[in-house]
Amino acid sequence: MNRNTNPLVRVAVIGAGIAGAACAASLREAGLAVTLFDKSRGVGGRMATRRAEWLGADGRNATLEFDHGAQHIQARHPRFKAAMRRAAAAGVVAPWSPQVHAAWPAPTRRESWVPLGSMSALARHFMGDMPVQLNCPVQRLQRSTLGWQLVAEDGSQHGPYDQVLLAMPPAQAAVLLAGHHDRWADHLAGVPMQPCWTLMAATQDLDWPWDACEPEAGRSPLAWVARNDRKPGRSAPAGVATWVAHASPAWTAEHLEDSPAAVQAALSQALAALLPRGVKLQWQHRSVHRWRYALPAERPAAASTECWWDAQRGLGVCGDFLAGTGVEAAWRSGDELADTLLAALDEETAAARPLVKPAPVAAPLLAAAAAAAAPRVLARAA
Repeated sequence: MNRNTNPLVRVAVIGAGIAGAACAASLREAGLAVTLFDKSRGVGGRMATRRAEWLGADGRNATLEFDHGAQHIQARHPRFKAAMRRAAAAGVVAPWSPQVHAAWPAPTRRESWVPLGSMSALARHFMGDMPVQLNCPVQRLQRSTLGWQLVAEDGSQHGPYDQVLLAMPPAQAAVLLAGHHDRWADHLAGVPMQPCWTLMAATQDLDWPWDACEPEAGRSPLAWVARNDRKPGRSAPAGVATWVAHASPAWTAEHLEDSPAAVQAALSQALAALLPRGVKLQWQHRSVHRWRYALPAERPAAASTECWWDAQRGLGVCGDFLAGTGVEAAWRSGDELADTLLAALDEETAAARPLVKPAPVAAPLLAAAAAAAAPRVLARAA
């Protein structure tokens, strides 16, 4: 769109998940100087794929893939649908219509998208070759007459920046906002986020008729089970099935501080109970991951919009917890924050633009035109 092509406007986006990537991409497309920061080794946030080495029956190493965060993407909003179609045309995502077994409603096919190669491919697609500082946990923000400075955990400083946008779980954003925007910090500190323990497992291939399963609430520790190797762009060695199983928020909260070994044993037993009876599972790989901030439980009481922006301070907040839940909500919030910031910059530019006065030479011409028009005006009045 390039409506504001001023690269002197410096923006730091903290958090390289979908919300941060969408926000940063729109701002950079408009011509601003944008840098992304993330505490992790890679981008994508909860759009994550883990790989594990597996020793096959032939004694050779093989790679197993597990999409252990967000499972797929559903697009409903017109702008997000358009973004997904562009990503599909670029070969970044592919459609997936899994046969999902659920206690209620009846088993259904769900139309969705899956990034190819890894779930983080979509965030990388949005970002392009944008500057990214990885392995950089931002510990606090400092503001001076020069702008914002980001102070990392190792003491290094980054900046100055004119605008700082936070695209991270609310509890983490609240820490950075404290002392700069206490009202926002108080709101975000109280936003509940649901945790999730995830089991990643490989077994022998099974005659399982479903691509995914949603166990009935209260009857299993698990809320979602998927055959990861049946997703587009995923694979597994011959004779091997790969599984991703998400524990329910309630079960996870109850066992949040349990040891990984204990969680792995419990979730393995729960997965086995959902698979064909009488089959003795041959576990070939098992591991677990704990997401402390997996899903928003509810929107903040102060969230009347899909993002928060304070033009006076040059501070913004975006994330799925402000727009709903899921990948689309994260994208919408980040995209909306970018639009809000750009609109504010447009208003500043318009306000600073000097008024154009008629040149003195134009005065005689205007007088002559008025004199010539006078008889016609009088004639119509008569």
